[in-house]
Amino acid sequence: METDKRQTSVAPTTAAARTGRRVPVATAAVLLVTGATTAAQFAFPGVLDALRRDPDALAGGEWWRALSPLLVQSPPWQAAVTVPAIAALGVPVERIFGSRAMLALYLVPGAVGEALGYLWQPHGAGNSVADLGLAGALVAWLFLAAGERGWPAPLLNRVRIWGGAVLAGAVVDTVFRDVHGLPTFVGAGIGAALLRRRRRRV
Repeated sequence: METDKRQTSVAPTTAAARTGRRVPVATAAVLLVTGATTAAQFAFPGVLDALRRDPDALAGGEWWRALSPLLVQSPPWQAAVTVPAIAALGVPVERIFGSRAMLALYLVPGAVGEALGYLWQPHGAGNSVADLGLAGALVAWLFLAAGERGWPAPLLNRVRIWGGAVLAGAVVDTVFRDVHGLPTFVGAGIGAALLRRRRRRV
């Protein structure tokens, strides 16, 4: 009985247990800010012009344009996919990795994507590059840690096929100089590093 009590007291202190019950506040904050700013661009067209990628404006001192394109969408129709994807991808990422890690997995790949955007697609906007950073982190989890959840092998293998397809698509994107490929790899790399560090601490 003493062994069972010790196990009961230790289990809730693991990282997985802590993040599993936590309200995804980081995801909610990113969704609220991005959703509100994207909605504003439809009511006030000047919002898109002020925040989208613009190399001349960035060089002229408008430093916020390094990341502000993540807050608006061009073309506007993509908002129907990219803004809800913050919740769809951010909630599981935050519950697996934690709130601070979720922000890093969103913003760092997003910054990489926008930097590539200035090189390859200098006029545009959108948070899809940041969304794919989250997707990359989930792919890393699928291959490195999902097996610990006790999923049936056939189900896990099928899901991993989709994860492999995401990485294969990132390779194709990168070859064709699409801004979405490298952010996916950056998210996967950060996610893998976080998972390995967690294992070393256990």
